[in-house]
Amino acid sequence: MEDSNKVLFTILNERLELLRQLDAEGDSERRRHIARETQNLHAPMAHRLGLYQIKTEMEDLALKFLDYDTYKYIAHALNAKKAEREEYIARFIAPLEEKLKAEGFSFTIKGRPKSIHSIYHKMQAQHCDVDRIYDLFAIRIILDSPLDKEKSDCWQVYSLITDIFPPNPKRLRDWLSVPKENGYESLHTTVLGPDKRWVEVQIRTRRMDEVAEQGVAAHWSYKGVKGSIVQTSGDVYVFTPTGDLRRLPEGATLLDFAYSIHSEVGSHCVGGIIRNQNVSIRQRLQNGDQVSVMTSPNQHPNADWLNFLVSSKARTKVRQALKEIEYKSAAEGKEMIERRFKNWKLEYTEADITRMAMKLGYKAVSDMYQSLATGKEDITRLRDVFLEPEEPQIREHTEYVPKNELTGLAIEVDMNVKNVDYNLSKCCNPQPGDPIFAFVSVTKGIRIHRCDCPNADNIRERYPYRMIPARWAAKK
Repeated sequence: MEDSNKVLFTILNERLELLRQLDAEGDSERRRHIARETQNLHAPMAHRLGLYQIKTEMEDLALKFLDYDTYKYIAHALNAKKAEREEYIARFIAPLEEKLKAEGFSFTIKGRPKSIHSIYHKMQAQHCDVDRIYDLFAIRIILDSPLDKEKSDCWQVYSLITDIFPPNPKRLRDWLSVPKENGYESLHTTVLGPDKRWVEVQIRTRRMDEVAEQGVAAHWSYKGVKGSIVQTSGDVYVFTPTGDLRRLPEGATLLDFAYSIHSEVGSHCVGGIIRNQNVSIRQRLQNGDQVSVMTSPNQHPNADWLNFLVSSKARTKVRQALKEIEYKSAAEGKEMIERRFKNWKLEYTEADITRMAMKLGYKAVSDMYQSLATGKEDITRLRDVFLEPEEPQIREHTEYVPKNELTGLAIEVDMNVKNVDYNLSKCCNPQPGDPIFAFVSVTKGIRIHRCDCPNADNIRERYPYRMIPARWAAKK
């Protein structure tokens, strides 16, 4: 697994080194192709992993090779105003430092210009020149806070800042309460600084800053990449066919991936394609895999999927789907009983339904309903159980001779079959010598009744086809 974990970071390392060497190649279609591919695939990958330094360098170099004139224009504008920018940052920071020190905070404040690519993106979005971009730089406040006070300290610092500079409430970004998927935690706000210029302020702790700068794999080093890249255990990173990055738990399968796309995709997934090979829904994913999912409308979730699914989202979706299937089957089974019993002109109560389910060995009525809907249970068997007479309880004074105490006796059924497995019915307690008959019960095998049993007339009327002549006989 260790080799697999290195795949993504190796890809990013090789791509960054390639970009750094493209200057020597000169303008070419190959260089533009690499730049476009970096913009669409590798930079988003670095972003999803939280590798912001690498992402920024990739985006700036890609812009440089795709639109050198714009890149050079923005870079020149930033450089020309460097001294002015540094002087403004100093004026902005001064009251903040004084306020934070007075409140007893241990901190570091940094001022940095926005990346060239970021400024270019703002120019495109706002349809304006670089001179009219209001936040060309950002201020970052890094607090030395203990883990249990991180969030409260960040919010307290936010309150102190907004006491000095008016905030723009529409530009508050809270990644403290709900961190980004790649683990990024920070509090961003935009305030109106000196000379009525908007300034972005980022508030975070030292731990948060290390994750933001070094990414999700912060203790894993690679030559040629600035800083150290650390890989957080327990994750695997794969791509959709369009290049979107997906993060899943270690050991995730193709089916986990399908559910990460959409619950309907997961529920109808029948397999997929990885590395140009057809794979099953159980296929374990490896870092860097590009995964295509195949679906079928005839595929539906089943309980076996829970034996190999890893992600909590997929397992939850499967359980929900199974519950929905159970509810639907139970409703169909219940409707079947209502319809067929109505056709047979048989009226029943909820107590009758419960009695039928218990007699047929079901733990719950819903299980019986589902068995009917899926064809595992025969509706006519339910009818027979419903119509089968109930045996009254035996009074305590009634003598009862168990079968195994009928020494030397056996029962002949149909005059031909001897030594059958039978039970003496408790409703009439047959004794050796009593006239008897055999009744084929749906759930209790062959029951032996006296011919004058209180239930005999009812049995003769309803089930004559299940009555079999029987008599006592000596064992041979």
